[in-house]
Amino acid sequence: MYNLSGKIALVTGTSNKRGIGCAIALRLAQEGANIVVSDKHRELGDLDPWDREEGWRGLESLVREIEALGRQALAVSADLRNSQEINDMVEETVNQFGKIDILVNNAGIIARDIGRIPVVELSEESWRLAIDVNLTGTFLMCRAVSKQMIKQNAGGKIVNMSSIRGKRAIKNTAAYSASKFGVIGLTQALALELAQYKINVNAVCPGPITSWGTSGQRIYEAIKQGLTEAEAVEKVYEKGGIFQDFPLGRPGSVEDVANIVSFLVSRNADYMSGQAINITGGLLMEH
Repeated sequence: MYNLSGKIALVTGTSNKRGIGCAIALRLAQEGANIVVSDKHRELGDLDPWDREEGWRGLESLVREIEALGRQALAVSADLRNSQEINDMVEETVNQFGKIDILVNNAGIIARDIGRIPVVELSEESWRLAIDVNLTGTFLMCRAVSKQMIKQNAGGKIVNMSSIRGKRAIKNTAAYSASKFGVIGLTQALALELAQYKINVNAVCPGPITSWGTSGQRIYEAIKQGLTEAEAVEKVYEKGGIFQDFPLGRPGSVEDVANIVSFLVSRNADYMSGQAINITGGLLMEH
């Protein structure tokens, strides 16, 4: 466990109950941090049906879970394509807590949101959506929070969410892969620029993660047939033959990602910056 007592962490993309952002926010709260959770505005009907069925209410429910851990929490809705909404969120965070020590840029769209489309058929709209949310949104968050961290003159930690596809593209994912490659380039440049202020900037690159993001509907249907969540996940992923592709024998979990992020934002990672860390179960070993 890492001691984050007294730290204020801002985590984006946190409204999905089984998502990576939710797991990161809860893990940092368990480590002692007070948490600001953010996502785009979502009505109850916008949430995944399996979350709604379990009574999940997005950011509202996550705030309650964080407070149950004995931490303070604040929920702020913001569209990461809108710099004014981002600036307002930073201002609200500082007004509430006085500072920002940690930023985790988790929000983004996944390849499923665009579809697997060859470049020759890829619309400009789909291309811009991936770049605007995954790359420009990360840039805008980094810019706004970096200014605040510099003003505080107390260092800080920034973690950006890239992907295995930010290091090795596959066909029909050009927009998504380009956005995630860009996140790594942004991370490296920002790490160099902010080093003088003792602000560490790193990226994480997950492989396939059982966050329900891509396979949620199939997992949900399997559970409705009487399987436990673990059994449903195994059934869905084995059907695709994915288990045999992993040297460690399984896809990743949201907790696997949260474990790495909690390390990167702790004092134990004070001498790490500009890195893009693979979380792929041995599936990808490239730097």
